[in-house]
Amino acid sequence: MKKLLAYLLCLLLLTACGGIKKNNEATPTGFIKIYNESSYSNQYTPLDIEQTSDGGYLILSSTAISTSAFPGIYIMKIDKDGKLISAKVLKSDYVSAVPNLLKNGTDYYIVCMNSLNLGTYILKMNEAGDVSENAYMSNVRYPLSVEFEQASSYIILQHYDKDNLQTNVSKISVTGTIAAKRYFSIGTGGFDVQQPIIDHLTGKGQKYPFLSGQLSGNTYYFNGFYNYTLSLCMFDFSWPAENDPAAAQGYHDERCISSLSPLGGNKVAASRYAYGNNYIIPSATVPTTSGTFTDNTDMGGFLIPELIGDAPFCLKEIEKDGRNILLYASTTKSSQVALYAYDAAGGQLLGSQYLGATNPYAMANVIQTSDGGIAVLATTQVAGRFARIAVFKLGKEELEW
Repeated sequence: MKKLLAYLLCLLLLTACGGIKKNNEATPTGFIKIYNESSYSNQYTPLDIEQTSDGGYLILSSTAISTSAFPGIYIMKIDKDGKLISAKVLKSDYVSAVPNLLKNGTDYYIVCMNSLNLGTYILKMNEAGDVSENAYMSNVRYPLSVEFEQASSYIILQHYDKDNLQTNVSKISVTGTIAAKRYFSIGTGGFDVQQPIIDHLTGKGQKYPFLSGQLSGNTYYFNGFYNYTLSLCMFDFSWPAENDPAAAQGYHDERCISSLSPLGGNKVAASRYAYGNNYIIPSATVPTTSGTFTDNTDMGGFLIPELIGDAPFCLKEIEKDGRNILLYASTTKSSQVALYAYDAAGGQLLGSQYLGATNPYAMANVIQTSDGGIAVLATTQVAGRFARIAVFKLGKEELEW
């Protein structure tokens, strides 16, 4: 009996040791990194993150520069484990990068502004973070939002025409050729948009959720200033010039759509803010017929009281275990990054998750990674004063939905 007990005990120990060895050999799929540096005076605002074919990441950020009131452009390359490979500030001609890093295969494009005459650059970047100038459009000024149309390889660009008080949306090739353009009157009412737009571009005022892209087929959208207010507008580039867009209108800059993801046809997922409150909208219908107007409050949505007032949102459609998920990311009043997962088909909440504990964090962007997990880009504060870039990498098994 004693020999049998001793044998069983040895067997249990060997099994336990084998399990420990197996766990120790497992490769971690997640990390948390804060990118600090010795110069405390430098301030960084992360804008977007994209994964490269080697499993690493390119990070687009803005940073204050001494030669311009507009922020300069800061590029980081990190490896698959979050280790910093390279970091650089681009030359001071390039300022106010639009917060969307456009990916086309192994090429990446940055749309930004000239520091002096405010024209628009299209910069090309490779997977190592090397940047070259691809196009310059001197007559396209104040770029506000961009999206890459994969089917046509055109950039859908929203820009502000100060002289004519218009919001313009252009379909532009990566070499700067304008294929189509629409003009939308901002008007001359009691709400003056010029200073708020300048403050948005300099980073000195409210950051607006400017958006542009393809809704479905020949229908495009922009979230920008139209008819005195920040509204979600739908249009067709082929419409007659006198045709008004369809619009889900807000009120000035106080009641606005804050994120959007097309779901097909005239269906969208979105979020909105109104007078400090925030709402998640897993499914809504938007007007697409010229001259049709609704109120964005008609889109409904679920009130999310834990978020900061008029919170910025990032909305991406991702896939997990064969299910399409609408992933919303934002910032809580307790300075954490909040993630909310909704079923893309039925609109049900699947789960929520919170990132950040010891430091205050603010959401910047989120992407799905090649291993089925996600990478979350955020801002954090070092010593409570110095803005730094942070990345949370979560493996598929760490997603709590």
